[in-house]
Amino acid sequence: MLLNVNSQISEQPESTHARVANILPANTPMPLACDACDHEQDYNMSFLRSLPQLVCSQCSDTRQFSRFELTALEVALNNMGYYLSKTA
Repeated sequence: MLLNVNSQISEQPESTHARVANILPANTPMPLACDACDHEQDYNMSFLRSLPQLVCSQCSDTRQFSRFELTALEVALNNMGYYLSKTA
């Protein structure tokens, strides 16, 4: 094995990976489960941004979708690399 005494072992810097952003249209369906019966329904983000009254198609349970839930959903999606457009 030949070794060059003038050569140095260079450490490669850690490779940095750019995060890939997936931009979702505002009409992307988001599944939400009913609090009363766990029936899952899809609502699009444009609809959820209006902070609507959610009505379960299975048991007819009704509840208000809150600003806190909307923020939590958007933050969770952002943390997973998904970004939502403001319009469809």
